[in-house]
Amino acid sequence: MSKAVAFQGTVHAGSELLRSPVSGLACVHWRLRITQYIAPRMQLVHEVASPDAFEIHWPRTAGEGQAPQPPLRLRLDPESARIHAAPVLHREGTPGAIAAGKQFGLDGALRVEEVMLHQGDEIAAEGFLDDAGAADGPFRTAAHGPELLDPTLRIPTPGIGPALLPWALGTAAVLLSATAVTGFWAWHYHLLHHPSVAAQTPSPLMRIPFDQIRPPEPPHPRLP
Repeated sequence: MSKAVAFQGTVHAGSELLRSPVSGLACVHWRLRITQYIAPRMQLVHEVASPDAFEIHWPRTAGEGQAPQPPLRLRLDPESARIHAAPVLHREGTPGAIAAGKQFGLDGALRVEEVMLHQGDEIAAEGFLDDAGAADGPFRTAAHGPELLDPTLRIPTPGIGPALLPWALGTAAVLLSATAVTGFWAWHYHLLHHPSVAAQTPSPLMRIPFDQIRPPEPPHPRLP
C-alpha cells in the first residue's frame, strides 16, 4: 500500500557519506550538470548524480501522555528523485571545473552546476509512502523498511538580506546627497531674503565671501 504524503524532514546518509568529485566536500548526495563547450556555437550538456540511496527522517509527534517516538526513516532512490535547490556554479577555469574535467575525462572549457545534500539538511519532501506493513513490492524489501516513492525534495534557498545590503547603502548615499543639496539651497535662500538676520547670526561660514561659497559635496560611502 502507498499513500501521498508531504512533510518537513532531514537528510541522512543511507550507509556512509560521499564526497563530491567537484568540490571535494562530504555530502549525502551530489548532482552535477556539466556544460562542455566544443565550438563557439556547439556545446554538450552532461548530467551526473551519485547513485547511492539515502534517507529522509520524518519526525513524528507523540500524542498526549505518550512517550516520544523516533523519526520515521524513509529510504529513497535518487534516480527517481526530483531535487529543487540553488546550485553552486563553477565557471570555466575554476578548480571545480578543472576537477570535473579530470574526473569524467572531459576536454575543453567546462562550466559545472553542483547541487549537494548534506547530512542533517532540512528539506521539504513529498511523494508516496510505501507502507512497511504492506505486501512486498518491487521498490521495498523487509531489510530496507519503508520507502518514499516518486519523491520531490525542496531545499530552502538562502535569505536575500546580504544581497540587498549594497542596494541599501547606495540608497542611503542618495538620500544623504539630496539632504546636503537641499540644506545648501535653503541656506542660500535665507541669505538672499533675510540679509540682516543672517548678518547678526554669528557663524564661521559668514567669514567666507558669498561668491566663493560652493555647495557641499555629497558623501561617498565605502562599500565593502
